[in-house]
Amino acid sequence: MKLDDQLKQLNELPENESLKKSIYTNIHKKPAKPRKSMKRFRELGVMVSICFIGLFLLFTSDIQNNQAASGEIAKITSYENNGEKGFRGRTSTLFVGVENVTTDELTYLFENISELPSVMAPPKSDLHYDIVVRYKNGELRKFELAWNYLYDVTNNAYYPGYEQYPSTVLAHLENAHDRLQFPVIFIALGVIVMNLMSTSYYSRRQIERPKKIRGLGIAMTISLIILAVLAAYYYWFGPHYKPLLLLLVLGYGLSIWWPIKKEITNLTILKVEKYKIIFVVLLFFMWIVMA
Repeated sequence: MKLDDQLKQLNELPENESLKKSIYTNIHKKPAKPRKSMKRFRELGVMVSICFIGLFLLFTSDIQNNQAASGEIAKITSYENNGEKGFRGRTSTLFVGVENVTTDELTYLFENISELPSVMAPPKSDLHYDIVVRYKNGELRKFELAWNYLYDVTNNAYYPGYEQYPSTVLAHLENAHDRLQFPVIFIALGVIVMNLMSTSYYSRRQIERPKKIRGLGIAMTISLIILAVLAAYYYWFGPHYKPLLLLLVLGYGLSIWWPIKKEITNLTILKVEKYKIIFVVLLFFMWIVMA
């Protein structure tokens, strides 16, 4: 017998009121199962793990040894300082804005820096390069290179600026820092376009989104606090460590997704919101990697 015929026969059967009442009574008398707390512990464990990994990366990102340098040069890194506070050079290119400039011309310059004539301390230039020279024995020296001076930060000595050196020295520095980067404005534009598309999709499907999601406001507040801390760190101390930023972006995505997953039962909304979070996280990933 076809399924349609079977359904018609079932619809024609008289309703069994006693059976309906029995089912209704059993449902309402059945005690509600307590929510399993394992998921909460698992989510809390993930966030705690992210925090510990972030702290580990933060405190082990740039361990330096500031002894007097000697021996052959292993690596030269540079940070283009545009009037920012303090010395911002780092030994690793995993920091935002730090580039590897270990070229023959720069290696020759810093290996023979003792032969350069010393000069009186000139006026400081806002536009300069913060350079870290690492030697094969692990020792480091810090320098500031501007058009009118080369300042040995480690030994507090001044030498002539890059206008006195071959033009290739400045060319190598400029080429290293003028590489293709992912503009921050693309992140804002991407978020705006994504929200417009999702709103249009919900409107066409006549899907009503929940006006308030419990826990989402707390997650957004914590994210804004972390963003403010990162801005303050950049202003006072220097460039950020890329692996730490990637970890924070991943934590941001998870902290936004968990309240949405708990409170929303509509599978279509869950799918759209998940894609929105993944899209934003990928935009930040691209910006961090290319920074």
